[in-house]
Amino acid sequence: MKEGKKKCPLHPIGISEDREIVDCDNLDFPWKQDKKGYFLVKIEDGQICCGFVNNEHKMVVEFRARDVDKIIKEIAKRKLVDLEHMGYIASEMMIAKDCLENNKGYVQR
Repeated sequence: MKEGKKKCPLHPIGISEDREIVDCDNLDFPWKQDKKGYFLVKIEDGQICCGFVNNEHKMVVEFRARDVDKIIKEIAKRKLVDLEHMGYIASEMMIAKDCLENNKGYVQR
């Protein structure tokens, strides 16, 4: 580990007895289209390919990498998606990552 860098957490974490606990399995999230567009994810040539498609159905940028974290960070940096949809695309990317690591094909459906 480099000098000056320490792993988190640096301090013990207190867990409040009266904290809110949300049972997410019972929540309902109706689908709504992101105002900016949508993503298509697949595995091709040993990489995860994630294309951003605008609302005119034209792919305007494609991210390619084996490292899902870098793709997700680049999407966030470019602000191509709102937070609600970022959770969904991150989930799709993790499915693709698992398939890539296990030598399985993947095309988002």
